[in-house]
Amino acid sequence: MAPLASHSGHGFLRCPVCRLDLTVAAGSLVCLHRHSFDLAREGYVNLLRSRRHRPADGGDGPVQLEYRRAFLDAGYFDAVASAITTHVQHEGEKPEGGCWHVLDCGFGTGHHLAKIEAALSLPVIGLGLDISKDAPRRAARRWPGLAFAVADLWAEWPVKDATFDLAISVFAPRNFPEAARVLRGWIAVTYPGSEHLRELRHRFGLLDHQVHKSERLIAAANRLVGPPTIVRHHREVILEGAAVRAAIMMGPNAHHIEPSKLAAEMGPTAVTFDIAILLAQTRERMS
Repeated sequence: MAPLASHSGHGFLRCPVCRLDLTVAAGSLVCLHRHSFDLAREGYVNLLRSRRHRPADGGDGPVQLEYRRAFLDAGYFDAVASAITTHVQHEGEKPEGGCWHVLDCGFGTGHHLAKIEAALSLPVIGLGLDISKDAPRRAARRWPGLAFAVADLWAEWPVKDATFDLAISVFAPRNFPEAARVLRGWIAVTYPGSEHLRELRHRFGLLDHQVHKSERLIAAANRLVGPPTIVRHHREVILEGAAVRAAIMMGPNAHHIEPSKLAAEMGPTAVTFDIAILLAQTRERMS
């Protein structure tokens, strides 16, 4: 099977070696210096510059992604996309050209990018970046209208300057300097509040809440992007046993908990969702 054609979202990318624009040529993305990156059959592109050690052991693996897919498909976190789209459409100007350019930084399954695409009232050109080698393959198959690329979010992003009307980071790495460089609009950063999954943290010894995280993120956003607003989503939900396992194993706790702890049959459990969404608009757009 021949590689698929590039998606519109791949037009936001630039060469990770020399920073020149990438164009489509014979199933690859190529720059004028002839650095070439093959498009996979599924339609995504790998823009990692080397095979050096990847952060977080190379991102999410297939098992972690499947847990996340099942949990997100059940709609438990759909309020995230709804809150983001409501805020940026109510508080900001319409995007240039009548089309939203949306970047998902650490897209995982692609769920949140797809939800935002569906919720925005104007057309969307979407691009997702993730360091996982498994995430883009799965996401590109499921969301063929969106573009995906493998990239290291802690390094310089292979993305053009001042390109995106909205960049989202949902429980994913947060690189504010790079986000500020590629933005011409809004950033939306989602992170756990102090009470998020508190019942499961106590019961299974999960990773604890990071003290002062919110203050650090607010300071970084204010310094590099613009004055932030925090939207809080707080509610208690009854989760069945399978959903409890998915809530634990779809995130970083998967690397720190013994699976045997989750082997026992679990009945319905009351679980607190405490999700903070930081929203900030670039100062250039505010002026």
